Amino acid sequence: MRSHPCVVVGLAPDALQNMREGDKLKLEAGPQDGVACFCGSQRIGHIPSSRSWIARLLADGERHEVTVTGFDTDPAGKLVHVEIAVALLNDARPEQPAIRSIISEIGDELRILAMVGAADGRLEPAERSVIEQFAAARASELGLVPDEGEIAHAVRWARRHAPNMLDVAGIVKRLTRDRPEALPIVWEACAIVAEIDGRIAPEEKQSMITLRALFEQGMAKAKK
Repeated sequence: MRSHPCVVVGLAPDALQNMREGDKLKLEAGPQDGVACFCGSQRIGHIPSSRSWIARLLADGERHEVTVTGFDTDPAGKLVHVEIAVALLNDARPEQPAIRSIISEIGDELRILAMVGAADGRLEPAERSVIEQFAAARASELGLVPDEGEIAHAVRWARRHAPNMLDVAGIVKRLTRDRPEALPIVWEACAIVAEIDGRIAPEEKQSMITLRALFEQGMAKAKK
């Protein structure tokens, strides 16, 4: 079973009234707003039109399952997106074209940067800005064309899913195996995020020492 991250936008005022993480949602193609999303009989919003793969899977009759994975709020606390995972239940069918997004492609890289920035308990605006710039540059390198607001959302998502150091070790191991060229890029960005506010807190310093060891080990292994 393949699962892909997506979001629901255009949210109804009472979208959260009876919805929790883990709830199953239903997608329905319609003439307006593209693909509508329902929680039970309540229409909670729609899928961004740029996520054309959603409309395509409905048109093709692709078996799928939609699960609520989170709720994204802006800095003012307003609900902006309902985050969902769309699982494709037909494993044998290839994705044509491949389904890609900022979170699916570089989400783990952003999580590491968010961990560094929020080591002192808060992700400051300057740190958030650097991470967003990193995401935009990486998206361009990977041939991704983000939706409006997708990068800002991905950074908020990364902050809420900031990894612990054991998780980071796993991420670095995957990057070493699957995308070794990303290792020095991510490490350089970590250093920038740590120093952008003009000081390195004790918590950030300790994280950076451990991170350096993990990245240097990964980069050394990738050269072999």
